Amino acid sequence: MPISFSKYDLPIIQYFPLIKNTLRDKNRFIITASPGAGKSTLLPLFLEEENINNGKKIIVLEPRRLAARSIAARMSEIKGDELGKSIGYKIRFENKTSNETKIEVVTEGILTRLL
Repeated sequence: MPISFSKYDLPIIQYFPLIKNTLRDKNRFIITASPGAGKSTLLPLFLEEENINNGKKIIVLEPRRLAARSIAARMSEIKGDELGKSIGYKIRFENKTSNETKIEVVTEGILTRLL
């Protein structure tokens, strides 16, 4: 079921068309915004829902373990999916992902190993 982003009053939503257009021509971008803008929760869901990632896994970098867990849980809640299915996380000594995982929140140590 599609996510109704309009019900979330977060600043990042107004930039979704610009982000989508930018990624049509380029394969990367850098975004900065204040905490609580929706960068970590709504943006990855938007990218996945719009298939901007062309079916590839989206990796979200979150430096702190507790925040990585929380962000993955919040995205799963928004999507209405069980944590570890389409959205999961990997932190030191803990892996809550599956073969179905399309959005993965990781800490810096995990990202270093992935690279």
